[in-house]
Amino acid sequence: MKRRRASTIVLMAALAALVPATAACARPGAPEPGGSGSVSTTPAGPGGATTGTRPADPPASDGATTGGEYRVTYGLAVPAGEVTIKHPIKPPIAAPPAPALPYLVGVYVGDHPEGKPPYARISFYFRGAFPGYSFGYVPAVLSEGKGDEIPLTGNAFIRIGFVDAQAHDDSGASTIKVKPGTNIGLHNLKSYGFAGDFEGHVTYGLGVQVAPGSDQVLSLRTGELKKPDGAGGFFYVVHLDVQNG
Repeated sequence: MKRRRASTIVLMAALAALVPATAACARPGAPEPGGSGSVSTTPAGPGGATTGTRPADPPASDGATTGGEYRVTYGLAVPAGEVTIKHPIKPPIAAPPAPALPYLVGVYVGDHPEGKPPYARISFYFRGAFPGYSFGYVPAVLSEGKGDEIPLTGNAFIRIGFVDAQAHDDSGASTIKVKPGTNIGLHNLKSYGFAGDFEGHVTYGLGVQVAPGSDQVLSLRTGELKKPDGAGGFFYVVHLDVQNG
């Protein structure tokens, strides 16, 4: 009887030890690197990227809370035209086989109704360095190279283009490992679309919903965060905020 009871105790202890490991393996996705929040993912999309309709929230807007270096590059306002943020790059920024330019590894979106004012954020995670970029409202977002219109949900459109950047490696494979589904469905930020990775230009379009038949234009804000990745390296994060209307 004592031998059977001891065996039962050992078996129960072994099963208890398996529970945390099983729970960890069952997670549907991983939070944004170094950030907080949960991910709901679907199978990997083109280029091996994990896609999801509700990826993790972007990093906090304060470097002190994340251990990184944060700065606002364009304060919350309606841009009168295209806004350009320069980061001169002298390639190659790293020895082969690493890409010669800052390269995109992830895209995250998050809703921030607690903000003052509330806003939605899309964050672009690069490796290597910050690329230069420009953004602004456009009648339509056109693809790099071909000039085809990018389909976006919404009735107002924002183009953000990164310069001296790439989203592929030397073999031509995508470097993007995490990205949301194209239909974001937040309060005003409804969708986004990939508009090209061509000759050092990586471009995206955003679809925004404003009040129909009105002249409403939502304020935008951009910022940068040099964020430790927990493994001795850094993510170079560029985010664009769209104020909720």
